[in-house]
Amino acid sequence: MSSRESDMPQADAVASADSPAAADSASFTGSAAVPGAPPPPPPSLRALATTPVGRLATAMLVVELLAGMQTYINQTVLPLVATDLGARAHYGLVTAAAMVPTFLTMPLGGTMLARWRADRLMTTLTAVLVAGAVTGALAPGVGVYVAGEVLRGLAAGALATVSMGVLVAGLPEAWRRLFLAAGSATWIVSSVLGPGYAAAVSEAWGWRWALVAYVPLLVAARLVMARAIRGLHVDDDEARPPLVPALAMAAGVAGIGAVPAASAWFVPVGAAGLAAVTWACARVFPAGTMRLAPGRPAALAMLAWLCAAYFTLDYLVSPAAHDVLGLGPNAVGWALTCAGLAWSSIAIWTAAHPARAPRRFRMRIGMGAACFAIGGTLMTLAFADIAPWWCLHVGFATAGTGMGLTNQDTMIRCVTAPEDLGGAPDGISEARIATSVTVANAAGAATLGTLATTFVAPSAAGVQADLLVPTTAALTVALAVTPLLARRAA
Repeated sequence: MSSRESDMPQADAVASADSPAAADSASFTGSAAVPGAPPPPPPSLRALATTPVGRLATAMLVVELLAGMQTYINQTVLPLVATDLGARAHYGLVTAAAMVPTFLTMPLGGTMLARWRADRLMTTLTAVLVAGAVTGALAPGVGVYVAGEVLRGLAAGALATVSMGVLVAGLPEAWRRLFLAAGSATWIVSSVLGPGYAAAVSEAWGWRWALVAYVPLLVAARLVMARAIRGLHVDDDEARPPLVPALAMAAGVAGIGAVPAASAWFVPVGAAGLAAVTWACARVFPAGTMRLAPGRPAALAMLAWLCAAYFTLDYLVSPAAHDVLGLGPNAVGWALTCAGLAWSSIAIWTAAHPARAPRRFRMRIGMGAACFAIGGTLMTLAFADIAPWWCLHVGFATAGTGMGLTNQDTMIRCVTAPEDLGGAPDGISEARIATSVTVANAAGAATLGTLATTFVAPSAAGVQADLLVPTTAALTVALAVTPLLARRAA
């Protein structure tokens, strides 16, 4: 990393309180604020364009929009990539290619952000991400494609934690809630533009162009955000970066993705991988998370559970719709769009009206669980050929509604310090909560998602309905029991 400054004193790695960068950031960064500085302005359209905190929030929203598009693009072209590169028997490998290196850098992102200049860190990581995307688009075979995904994943893991750190430490509580609400709105746009863009570009020029045509816009947005976070300082409570948990997490996901479902090693390696990731999460998360200690630890556990089950279901939609239902890119794209629109539309309202009271929170989680049960059942019936193919779209949209009702409130509980709500501090640092939320969003999803996509596609024929149906049914049950976790998170 060209901008690495690990040999410099900590005071040199961030702007000093008397520097122009610190003076600019002090109005929006709590941990870097200069004593006596005026409080940040309340959210408004004018403040978005004229204040440091507003410009930061705007840049973050643009990045959120393009990152959302990237998610839908990758999902839409996945069956095309696997078919063209002869990797339909290795959906798990292709799915894990970017996620494995992500877990090498994701737990370290908070430490990076606390030690090195945030703007240089984001610029360097963005360059690595672009190099990975270009490598994947030019790949002549699955090996080179995987190499490109590895590069992209290394950058994406750290960038995810850096972005979460900016959300936690760079935005005041009112601006943070505004960003979460507006961020949900950007996913409405990305859920329409992403699959549509991927399907149109893939049909016109091929999936390779779909992977890179939008990259210049993503680079521009990241550079604007990097400029906006000059001088940002994030507190960290760890003496040493969690290198061993990071390696265990990456190794666990890699092992699951590398062993085909037809192999006799699939079950023992899968069990070992799950155990390794669980152990790593226990080391990364704050104390009490794995035993559901009330407050933010239980909320983190609930977030990890939700994301693991829902995103695993999400990962199955594209290859299953292509291989089992025989749907093309446009129809697959619409299935993803339906769920994204439902999730984002509901999440806009839930972010603007968070369920702060415990009883209200539990009621909202219960409504979300009902949506999960109905939606997952419709999807399972469609894959079993009991219901028509369009029940996949209706069911996934209903499950997306469940995420809109549950995920946003859980996220707010995780990223909001108790003292911001008038409670006692819980001792969780900004870097720790940024790393923990990022890992909770991704670790379970990557592990369970890789395991599931490998399991349901044991041969070159792709996804098999007799394996897919019980898998989606099990995921539906997992999502439907989420209210059991809500009481302690509330």
